[in-house]
Amino acid sequence: MTNTIEAEAALENCRALINQIDAGLFAEEPFVNVSWAAELLLYLEFAASALEKSAPRLRERGNAPTYQ
Repeated sequence: MTNTIEAEAALENCRALINQIDAGLFAEEPFVNVSWAAELLLYLEFAASALEKSAPRLRERGNAPTYQ
């Protein structure tokens, strides 16, 4: 459960960064801070890792999502 919460928090951080990047792209004078992209990648990797760690427990309970 903790990994799921960590993944949700990381994804929320991703959403906030995406909103910042979006605002920068559509500003009167467009700009994007390169560190935002690096931070976004870091949060996405963290979320993916947390979800992978929670997946074995879901499979044990028979609740694993199926991807096609």
